[in-house]
Amino acid sequence: MAIYQSKNKTKDGRSWFFRIKYTDVYGKKKDYTSPKYKLKREAEDAEAQYRISLHMVKGASTKTFNELFLEYENKIKSKLKKQTQNKHITYYNHVKPIIGNLKVEELTVEIYDNIKIELQKKNLSADYINTILGIINRLIAYSKKFYRVSSDVPETCGKLETTDEIEKEMQFFTFEEYKQFDSVINDHLWHTFFEFLYFMGTRQGETTALSWKDINFNKNEVRINKTLTTKIKGEKWTITSPKTKNSNRVLPLTKKLSEDLKLLKNEYMKYNKFDESWFVFGGVRPLPETTIQKKKNECCKESGVKQIRIHDFRHSCASLLISQGASVALVSKYLGHGNVSITLNTYTHMFKSELQNLTNILNNL
Repeated sequence: MAIYQSKNKTKDGRSWFFRIKYTDVYGKKKDYTSPKYKLKREAEDAEAQYRISLHMVKGASTKTFNELFLEYENKIKSKLKKQTQNKHITYYNHVKPIIGNLKVEELTVEIYDNIKIELQKKNLSADYINTILGIINRLIAYSKKFYRVSSDVPETCGKLETTDEIEKEMQFFTFEEYKQFDSVINDHLWHTFFEFLYFMGTRQGETTALSWKDINFNKNEVRINKTLTTKIKGEKWTITSPKTKNSNRVLPLTKKLSEDLKLLKNEYMKYNKFDESWFVFGGVRPLPETTIQKKKNECCKESGVKQIRIHDFRHSCASLLISQGASVALVSKYLGHGNVSITLNTYTHMFKSELQNLTNILNNL
């Protein structure tokens, strides 16, 4: 311990003190000398408290970020879906070359800011960069819990600003654009698939996971209770529970979509081995994601409408509902968001006209 006793006591008899040399979050060398204490034990306790405040607890972890990441993922893997585990690896791989061999206490503001700069060079969105930085925060929290070693660097540096970014990045089809897009589709399967995405607002994985068991034509409704991915290495496809608890939902079908689904089912029922467990979109196997992407691109090009992402069909549905006066609570429930705030944060700019309508109502009183 760096505990010393001064020959020059204070008037009230205090002579014990401690001295610590450390590097702050900005990478600068610091030398701190404490006030004097009456007892050696008091100086020792004060030193221990000061080290804790600096996250310099003796016996600190010698674990690197690489080692912490492996430990952390192994500890929580039983709680995660495979695709989520793969996402964590993808996120961490972005920062691994910079911090992989560093210890938590070696992370500085300069290094953290450099990570931001390197990620921005990859033209990643601010939201995605903040998600990547979140992995660093989780590892630091893990280190603090199990090794009593933490860092204030992420809090000092803060997140990247995301002001207006969602509005700039979000694309959607208006109803007229969707009709133009649909006009070039001659295959009933693809017509119904994109119709489902546009009017139901389901995620791609939720849509491709649907089986005929999930559709109740008597009640004219569809049950969304699972999601499908083909991105897990070594597996053709994987079906798991949906993204959130609220993603489990039962949605009413439009009359037109219900009729189109019935026609599609009749086509499948012509096969001798047809079964209700078959995929609605694909049959014995789901539509491949690459095939979906290729078909969407072809239809956009042929119809002359702008290129949007598959996920933007979900945004298109939200836009359509909002433009027709649907409440934020109803849109949130329809899309299966975890809470209403997600809907508000995502589609705030779309609700601006609705806010103006409220003002008009009040003005007319």
